[in-house]
Amino acid sequence: MPEITLIVDDVRGAILVEDNPDLNADAIEHLRETLGESQEIGCARPLEITKPPVSFSKQPTNSISVRIAGFYHDSLTEGPGRRSSVLFQYCPLKCKGCWVENLHDERAGTLIPIAVLAEELLDSKFERDGVSILGGEPFAQPEGLLALVKELRKRSCPHIVCYSGYTLEQLREKSIKQPAIGASLGEIDILIDGAYIESLAQSAGLWTGSGNQRVIDMTETRAGNRIVLYS
Repeated sequence: MPEITLIVDDVRGAILVEDNPDLNADAIEHLRETLGESQEIGCARPLEITKPPVSFSKQPTNSISVRIAGFYHDSLTEGPGRRSSVLFQYCPLKCKGCWVENLHDERAGTLIPIAVLAEELLDSKFERDGVSILGGEPFAQPEGLLALVKELRKRSCPHIVCYSGYTLEQLREKSIKQPAIGASLGEIDILIDGAYIESLAQSAGLWTGSGNQRVIDMTETRAGNRIVLYS
């Protein structure tokens, strides 16, 4: 009997069913009859995304801006607890089989000032345990990423998760020439790292897309000067 993981979202009145390739047709049909028709969601692909108005990019500001595809709240699939999440636009990696190819193009999306984005992500109308930063590739906009992390901390954001298609080792190497990368690594709580590998998708773990990706506890990693996985 295959294991089925159900997450009850008591805020939105929904039930999340974790994908399991071992479920047979009868089990899937039983779930459909019991719970109703499903809608597919996953990391970086929620049911609804709030796209910032184009007018944001025309606001005069001396602050740093980042190019994003949008943001959303009430995510239960991108880090511990309930998250508010933002999708950074542009990814130079373009992993084979990536299911958010719309985030690859560096010309798409909208530039939004950091202060405005932080305010949207910490909107008091929504509950959250922290903020998750995804892409695309957040570290491809290193100065903007660092500015956002600092702004979130300034506004008392308790927990920050950041995704990257690069490994932590690769990011550390990049930080030699791009100090903002190292500074961001010094501020975030969890790094989910590694390129998406299509052939390893079925072995994906907690909050990851493929089995090679790691969920790294950056607080413990910094404290012990060795990579510590989140548990």
